[in-house]
Amino acid sequence: MRSFLLKAYSIMAWITMVITSLIITPIFLLVWVSTFWWDRRRVATHMMATFWAWHYQSLIPFWKLSLEGRKKIPWNRPVVMVANHRSLIDILALNKLRRPFKWTSKSENFKLPFVGMVLSLTNSVRIRRESMRSGLQFLSQAESEMKKGSSIMIFPEGTRSKTTTMRPFKEGAFKLAKKMGSGIIPIVHIGSENTFNKGSWVLKGRAHIHIRVLDEIPVSEVKNLEVKALMDLVRERMETGLAQLEQEKEGR
Repeated sequence: MRSFLLKAYSIMAWITMVITSLIITPIFLLVWVSTFWWDRRRVATHMMATFWAWHYQSLIPFWKLSLEGRKKIPWNRPVVMVANHRSLIDILALNKLRRPFKWTSKSENFKLPFVGMVLSLTNSVRIRRESMRSGLQFLSQAESEMKKGSSIMIFPEGTRSKTTTMRPFKEGAFKLAKKMGSGIIPIVHIGSENTFNKGSWVLKGRAHIHIRVLDEIPVSEVKNLEVKALMDLVRERMETGLAQLEQEKEGR
């Protein structure tokens, strides 16, 4: 019975998302048309995307989202933000940060209905995996956006983990921070793995997504460490942060 109810609710939720996307699209385009000629960082368009993400989260009443440390993320100073990746819902949940930044996303996502439009109009950074030059292209676009003052959000694992253990990190985020002379802000979260199974469209039931912004690794430390050492430092802090969240969950 529970499985049937979840499937029925999932169908209604997806239908509602499609309908509301059709309603939100012209509003989103209006915001972009009204601001793109003066808003080089696409802050207004990004905040509209944040509203869109919040709206979709609100459609699922048995999802709870908690956030700590949002004020650690600067508005007007570019940083590289790195977060662990457990679910497709991470993208919706992390918009709760309500800070202007650029997503990095694989090129296939730019072809998706509505999602691709949002990624394109907010100047998200495209990752092309089919070419040996993809790393250079990613760095070039990310650098361009950071020079305008925008922060960059990256999942250093590259793709979603199938477990609660983080996958090996890729070097792109850390090379970018060193080249741009920016700080790195690690972000950890738990609970999004309880929203959907990977590859499934059916809701799993109740989920409490808890996001915590950790302390920034300052520019001086980023500059002094080699890429591998910097990557290891960030991973260590994120693993510690995730362990603390898990312990707190058990204590609740």
